[in-house]
Amino acid sequence: MLTFEKVLEIFADYLTADETIEVYISRHGCVRVEFDQDFHYCSGEVCHTPKELFNLLADDYRTYVEIELTKGRRELTEDDEREADVLCKRYLERWRGELE
Repeated sequence: MLTFEKVLEIFADYLTADETIEVYISRHGCVRVEFDQDFHYCSGEVCHTPKELFNLLADDYRTYVEIELTKGRRELTEDDEREADVLCKRYLERWRGELE
């Protein structure tokens, strides 16, 4: 059975690398908090199920990878998109492995 803790394990390396994203377990589910680049402001989203948290973190990771690939200075190329797909796929494979 997939739990919030398992989702956090799946994304542990990403959550360590991306200092703008934090996840907290609350009595109402997991809260994903996203800080601005200066860490002055933040926004949050409650995930009520592990699947919701996985999907949100997968989207966050995709954005993170795209910014890393382009350094935030240019449009994505087809090669960038393919590389991002490959990098994102490993999280999906970990997810599927946990479901089995």
